[in-house]
Amino acid sequence: MNEMSDDDKAMIYVGKEPAVGALQEAYKDSLRDVDQYLHDCLRSYNDRRNLWPGKSDDMRKNGANPFPWQGASDIEVNTIGERIDTYVSLMMKALDRSHIKAFPTSQAGVGRAAVVSSFLKWMRKSYIPGFRKEMELNANYMLEKGLLITYVGWKKEARTYLQTVTLQELAENPETVPLAEAIVAEEYDTAIEFISRAFPDMSEKRIKKAVQELNRQGITEVSISRDTVDCPIVDACAPDGEILFPSYCDDPERAPQIFWRTFLTAQELEKKVTNEGWDASWVKHAIENLRGKDSIYYDSGDGEYFRSDRTNMVDEKDLVMVVYGYQRLIDEDGSEGIYCTVFHPDDQGYAKHELLNGYDDYPFEVTRLSDDQKRLYETRTFSDILRASQMQIKTERDSRIDRNSMATLPPMMHPAGRPPGDYGPGRKIPYRRLGELQFGPTPSYDPGSERMEALMTQQADGAVGLDANSPYSGIRQEFIINKFLEHVQKVLARAWVLYQRMGPDEVFFQVTGNPNPQMMEKGSPDEKFDITVSFDTTENDPEGVKQQIESMATLMQYDKNGRINPDRLIEIAAASVNPFLADYILEPSEESQQRVLKEVTDDLAKIHGGIAVPARPNGGEMAMQVIQQYTQQPDIAEELQTNEAFAERLQNYYGQYQFAAQQAENAVVGRVGTAPAQMGEITTQGMG
Repeated sequence: MNEMSDDDKAMIYVGKEPAVGALQEAYKDSLRDVDQYLHDCLRSYNDRRNLWPGKSDDMRKNGANPFPWQGASDIEVNTIGERIDTYVSLMMKALDRSHIKAFPTSQAGVGRAAVVSSFLKWMRKSYIPGFRKEMELNANYMLEKGLLITYVGWKKEARTYLQTVTLQELAENPETVPLAEAIVAEEYDTAIEFISRAFPDMSEKRIKKAVQELNRQGITEVSISRDTVDCPIVDACAPDGEILFPSYCDDPERAPQIFWRTFLTAQELEKKVTNEGWDASWVKHAIENLRGKDSIYYDSGDGEYFRSDRTNMVDEKDLVMVVYGYQRLIDEDGSEGIYCTVFHPDDQGYAKHELLNGYDDYPFEVTRLSDDQKRLYETRTFSDILRASQMQIKTERDSRIDRNSMATLPPMMHPAGRPPGDYGPGRKIPYRRLGELQFGPTPSYDPGSERMEALMTQQADGAVGLDANSPYSGIRQEFIINKFLEHVQKVLARAWVLYQRMGPDEVFFQVTGNPNPQMMEKGSPDEKFDITVSFDTTENDPEGVKQQIESMATLMQYDKNGRINPDRLIEIAAASVNPFLADYILEPSEESQQRVLKEVTDDLAKIHGGIAVPARPNGGEMAMQVIQQYTQQPDIAEELQTNEAFAERLQNYYGQYQFAAQQAENAVVGRVGTAPAQMGEITTQGMG
């Protein structure tokens, strides 16, 4: 049995240094092995955008051996693009209107479930920068390329900015007068110590330079920290070359390594040295020698050099390509960890190698459009499903346009060697004998072409669940949209775990529906919640939603055991109208009771003070209970006997609530045939 090489061991076990050479070889092997998938993605890209060899801007066939003739129709057909765009719109609507809930997995988390749900909504809306944009990219990638891949990480850095400071400004500020005096007196040690305390983000070398500039020129630049980034980040990764898995991979978490390829400017590289501890010498070498190199160019084996459609930007000389190599390595105790090495495939050395603390798995979430095969790259796209329909529709349209061209200007027959010099309205065309110039035959109208196009269009809609007349369209839409939302759920769940392990101890946030800021405490890093992101595709049909709500409300009259919660029904009904407005107007029952109590007591105070007020629009049953308790107080009861004006105002106020209750009772009588159930003065008809 052959002994493993050092490079082979370094790809399995934790070592003192990363095996950069082995990582480079693994990267290039992965790139070559997924050659077929990359070509399929390029074909899908071209089909969606109607790109093909020899295409001209005038939508005419030109070049060598065109069929059926030079200048024949070569029109675009957007069968694939239209349906992808439609689904992207549906997915983004589903994301915007989705319901996010966190359910506790233990008794300890019950009290935090509501605030965690609100926090996740805020995380989706505001906390994660560019979340919606990245999810839109992901929706396009899933439909066009068959894979949806999202990087989920945590970003923590202090952003510093240069600011000009003059010696005069220092002398005029009471807090910095000692610094100005020390600089004028050339007490450099004192000045350096003062600046290091005032501007902690500056290096010692930069501080000394600032002191010298202030002494000689009276002006310098200092580094000031203005804001700190401490939040989760997501990045939609293009599966055709930006992210590489081994070609045999069927589960991303079982992959021995994953490569993420990206491009950085020289300024971003320098910031990596300051904020993330990248090797300064490697960064300097990369800026000087690696700008403009693009490793996605490679020989596929048949002499063809393939290039991803995503990489047109790398023709610029300002960008440096870097590869993040993620590995699952085992240490001497058998413990596993996720390690990251930053390198360039065509250069020695590395920028950084570290254990990713807080990560149990690779920082990527992966979802496939089609799970009909086990291997990750064996998936289908909308282009695969719709390609035949698009080609057939294009053929039918081209044929009709060519037929119309023949009918508009048929071929002209003329004596050999004497074609007419010109043809058109008002032209003078000479001839010797009548009839020697005549038009050739034209093809007859073919109604079957339009029927064929309509059939292919219907077939395309049916294949992806967009045929309005098919009973299966809703099921197919729900299946595809749920794939997307399940991915969003996994991304948010991973972002929540990272917050628990890397985020600040406390975060103040505010969501629609609650005017007061809420505070999220990080809690235990092992606290778990089941997170759901749901959307019902039938909500795209307003009439269908209305019928569902009305049917559910009708069920309440058959609810003998009180299993239906009316408050929950109101919540769902309001959310179906507009989830954001529902979050804003709906409040917990405890808060609503406190609000009604406060409003009614305020009204009673005004009535007692001589101001007549109308009844509130809702909460009537509780309001009448409060009024009855109010009138039972001895001093109020006595005053009602002696103060007729006060008694009249209170009676009018109470009477309006009674009238509203009577109207509601009449509606119930009309539905159930009897007066609503009551217990004493309390209506119990709708209680459950």
